[in-house]
Amino acid sequence: MPDPNKGSQVIDMDEIKEIMDNDMELIQDCFAEFLSDLPGILEDIQDAIVKKNFEQMNESAHKLKGTLKYLAAESAATAAMAIELAGRNQDMDKVNEKFLTLEKECQNIVAFIKGFAP
Repeated sequence: MPDPNKGSQVIDMDEIKEIMDNDMELIQDCFAEFLSDLPGILEDIQDAIVKKNFEQMNESAHKLKGTLKYLAAESAATAAMAIELAGRNQDMDKVNEKFLTLEKECQNIVAFIKGFAP
């Protein structure tokens, strides 16, 4: 049965510790890499949205979704997946709506990571 408290966490630290075998140095390295890569990935998605390039949109959203799942950031991963699906359906209204959600979720992750102390 799913834990009702997990939905409120930006990053599920129990899950990420399990994924990364409790290696806090690895977790911090992954957080740093995410902070470095995120602006470019979001820019790629936004550029694809502006150009209505659904293939690029799907690729970039899919890549980000995988990273977010690896970081145990389920809400943000769900938002990235929604962009993927809306892009496949070429539903620009939904894509724009979900991109705003994704940006907000990613801002929450950035704030969480910046405040993270092992």
